[in-house]
Amino acid sequence: MDISFSVCATAMYQAKYLDFMLQHYDDLGMPYPFQVSFGFIASPVLMEKEAILCLDEENEAVGALGYIFGTGEKQYEDKQVVQMQAVYLDKAFRGTRLFLRGLQFLLHHLKQQPVSVTELVFWTGPDPFINRLAAKFASLESVTESEFGRLSAYRVPVPDLEAYLHKFRPIQLA
Repeated sequence: MDISFSVCATAMYQAKYLDFMLQHYDDLGMPYPFQVSFGFIASPVLMEKEAILCLDEENEAVGALGYIFGTGEKQYEDKQVVQMQAVYLDKAFRGTRLFLRGLQFLLHHLKQQPVSVTELVFWTGPDPFINRLAAKFASLESVTESEFGRLSAYRVPVPDLEAYLHKFRPIQLA
């Protein structure tokens, strides 16, 4: 399995990210109406932030993640915090270590940025599998009931994520 990761630095890769996420919109299971979900999916591209694609040997997307710097509750001024907006991994790759490799790539990439990132924040819906996965490397900060259903907020300081990822074989970066 020859898999690579690519930051969506060009319009072509940004479009590939959006196409991939929209193709898998139903599988994302976002607990919001489409307009709100689309905002989360597209904001990394529209706000000129970042998205990362996971590509197979044919350069086809098999996974993607989008994130922004800052959080809504701090009017996005807390740029040392990365908020994950949307993450999806094709079903055929979910039983592999690809998710861990994606986290390793993300962390390596964030260390190259001008802003020193101190923590990652992300939200999950009620899916027990996703919540168990998140609890392996992040702390549950809160659970709230909203008009969209139950939402859980997870936070992980970068040093804690690094310690977790050091338990696994590092990825080979080109």
